[in-house]
Amino acid sequence: MKKAFTLMEVNLAILVMAGGILSIVGLYSLGFRENKQSGEDVASAAYAEAVISPLVMALSATNVTWKSFSEISRPSEERQFGWGGYLQDNGTLISDPDGLARRTFSEVIGAISVKGGSKFGAEWPSTYSKADWTAGLIVMHDVGSAVMRIGFRAAKQKGTILAAPLYYTEVRFQGIVENQEVAGQ
Repeated sequence: MKKAFTLMEVNLAILVMAGGILSIVGLYSLGFRENKQSGEDVASAAYAEAVISPLVMALSATNVTWKSFSEISRPSEERQFGWGGYLQDNGTLISDPDGLARRTFSEVIGAISVKGGSKFGAEWPSTYSKADWTAGLIVMHDVGSAVMRIGFRAAKQKGTILAAPLYYTEVRFQGIVENQEVAGQ
């Protein structure tokens, strides 16, 4: 009697191989998507660092006056919970979160003055063009508090900003106190 494979054994082997190959092909698209998302997350972290670092540097400088720091609260009634943002009260995305983030950055940097009255000269990082990224920046500061909270998100597509990682930091006042009545210290 000859030793050979039957048609049933050959078909079963082909089925097992086809299942394995299709699984591997399916993993390629998942790997590609995860690789792309990983790259965007790293770029988002770099973007957050480029935006948050100048704010932290300016807000925590030792030559910032308490008067300047404590008056950074709310620029207007329409933004009653802090500068910036990317959501409306009903939870929908605002029409131009990136423009508001850039204005927020400029307003906060412009509001800080150091002893002698000079201002900080930091600008929004030019590496990230408006067409490529949508950013959301929130700066919160309770009136009279020695702590300022900064939150930042950035995404390649406007509709996905809420799915982007949130970068958050707090900055404590470390500057010059003209009087000893500093809240939170």
